[in-house]
Amino acid sequence: MREPKNEPAQSREKAAGKRPTQQMWRRAVVMLVLLTVLAFGLIVAQLVMLQIVQTDDWQRRATEQQLSDSIISPNRGAIYDTNMETLAESMQVWTVIMDPDQIEKEEERQKIADDLSVLLEVDRETLYKKASRTDSQYEVIKSKIERPLAEKLNEWVQKNEMGGVFRLITDYKRVYPYGTLASSFLGFTGADNTGLEGLEAEYNELLEGKAGRIVTAQNGWGENLPNLLSYEKTIDAEDGNSLVLSIDQTIQHYCEKYLEEALLNTGATNRACAIVMDVNTGAILAMATKDDYDPNDPMTVMNKTDAAAIAELAGDEKSAAIVAALEKQWKNKAISEYYEPGSVFKMFTTAMALEEGVATENSSYYCGGAETVLDTTVHCHVYPNAHSTQSLGDAICNSCNPAFIQIGLSVGRNLFYKYYTGFGFTEMTAIDMLGEGSISQSLYHSEDDLDPVQLAVSSMGQTFKLTPIQMITAISSIANGGKLLQPYVVKQVLDADGNVVSNTSTTIKRQVISSDTASRVSELLRVAVESGGGKNAYVPGYRVAGKTGTSEKTETGGTNVVASFGGFAPADNPQIAVLVLIDEPQCAVRYGGTIAAPVAKKILQDTLPYLGIEPHYTQSELADLNRSTPAVEGLDIATAEAMVQSEGLTVRVKGDGATVVKQVPEAGQSIPADGTVVLYTDQLSYESEMTTVPDFTGYSVSGASELAESCGLNLYLSGTDLEDGGALASLQSIAPGTEVPLGTIITVEFIYQDTIE
Repeated sequence: MREPKNEPAQSREKAAGKRPTQQMWRRAVVMLVLLTVLAFGLIVAQLVMLQIVQTDDWQRRATEQQLSDSIISPNRGAIYDTNMETLAESMQVWTVIMDPDQIEKEEERQKIADDLSVLLEVDRETLYKKASRTDSQYEVIKSKIERPLAEKLNEWVQKNEMGGVFRLITDYKRVYPYGTLASSFLGFTGADNTGLEGLEAEYNELLEGKAGRIVTAQNGWGENLPNLLSYEKTIDAEDGNSLVLSIDQTIQHYCEKYLEEALLNTGATNRACAIVMDVNTGAILAMATKDDYDPNDPMTVMNKTDAAAIAELAGDEKSAAIVAALEKQWKNKAISEYYEPGSVFKMFTTAMALEEGVATENSSYYCGGAETVLDTTVHCHVYPNAHSTQSLGDAICNSCNPAFIQIGLSVGRNLFYKYYTGFGFTEMTAIDMLGEGSISQSLYHSEDDLDPVQLAVSSMGQTFKLTPIQMITAISSIANGGKLLQPYVVKQVLDADGNVVSNTSTTIKRQVISSDTASRVSELLRVAVESGGGKNAYVPGYRVAGKTGTSEKTETGGTNVVASFGGFAPADNPQIAVLVLIDEPQCAVRYGGTIAAPVAKKILQDTLPYLGIEPHYTQSELADLNRSTPAVEGLDIATAEAMVQSEGLTVRVKGDGATVVKQVPEAGQSIPADGTVVLYTDQLSYESEMTTVPDFTGYSVSGASELAESCGLNLYLSGTDLEDGGALASLQSIAPGTEVPLGTIITVEFIYQDTIE
């Protein structure tokens, strides 16, 4: 048997070298300590980040998980007219809240779903699912219900003894009491009561107030905590401020009423607008655009033609057409759209020439029917006829293009541009409204671009564009003695308690022309209304100053025009300016003097006495003043006749009775001087004595008067200076063919057949 071999010494040494040495143990311990310190340091750093650096963010996240936040809408501030008539207000409505964890029985959930889905007009299955969330304390059932429905809901809750299940949270809904009135600048709000258009958007930050909150505790899964741990806190909303406007809703009504008539009579396809401005303060008293919309229902296309065309479309084409129609009806034409002013601008060319002394009232200008500048010939509107030699005043009355080309060239491009800028036509007015059109160099000629031809056509109001608000602001500067004012519509801001937060004061931008020049221009414009192209703006008892304009729309190839009138009154002590613009009229006669001036006349005729501005009649105007019919029913015939005749009226008696049983016109009605009052002495004669209303259209004043007399009717004459032979009847208050009693008053509107641009 062999002896086992001994292992070599080298192998024994190698095996011994695999055991950890003391040095290796020390290294391992050091590494372990370092790793432990590093790990601990990272944990500490993370805790520092979480608890110190990011503490606000994590607190917010924790709160969001633990708290349910519901918004309480603030009461949006009202918008008032200058007399504190409400134009926009927030009506109280309610949001219906249900607390499902208070519902104890399944049959109660079924009844809630059955009854309230019908009463509140909500989906039954959705309502049932909400009623079944027994771990919830706050479920919104329906928002913005009005008082009648809220009262019905309250009755149902009381009847079914569910007072602990339901509650109502106050909310608000924007309401515009006058409907379409002033919608073009008021604008409207969205479902969340945020202003989206007009003043509602421009002043949204002031009007909207600050929302309140209802905070309810939740667990980590977003469910309401059990009742024993329930938490709810209410933070009250802060009501918004209110606006008091310079707008007078009565004057606004006048403007909208007569613009509506103008659209109907002219068939204008691109809307119409009117502005009334206090010339001494810059306050806008009225600003109207027609067609417009109802801010209570702003998403409905109001224009019947547009709506009918949209109804024929489908798909994307229909959607695009709806958007375009809505954007058009929301746009405030009076401040946002541009137009060539045409001959209305000639008042400013006149002001430049008088201010610089290159023209006087005695200057003379020759019109041969056309004027040639370099190689360009510009015709007068009477071409091939001509005005021959005329004074400055005659040139304005005639609106003579060759004369104003001569005047403009005498002013020169440097001075023309100076005053064009001075009157504010190269800058926005900065009126405190949303949507004023921006003014860029592309809208007008720079000083360097005003070569003789451009200067010539600019002098008569063509080849440049401006906005209506620019125009009336400039007109007011002539009326008030040469001062260009800052226009505004918000005169006061009130807090929620009615205290005044701020007032708007008059701001004078600059003196454009001297008061003497302004007075001289005013007198020339007064004559233009009384005996020139502005005759249809004449108002008895008031001296109206103004100028008509008819400008071709070059972008449509001259097939459409803008007819306008701009002026102010009284001319000897101006108080208000008015601008009327009718865009793309489709009637046969489209001159500004024929279709825009009559609208301005009606606005002034109603507005001036409403503002307490006293008329001052001439002798001829006094003779034509209407009389008021006395009350004579029940009196004997002799006494009745005497009373009627004492008012300067004639009498016609019908019947064989001794006393008056009926009179036509009735007592207190306005009747023309020398009009006839018919006295009926029995009912039979009244019922049998009827006459047929004739068609007065196209008759002269004298012809219409004779026709009315032959029919036994009283004719109330409305319109221009009725002594003028050029005025013809255009509208009448009672339709032709209507059977009426003898003595009935027919109002007939006469229009001077203006062919002056």
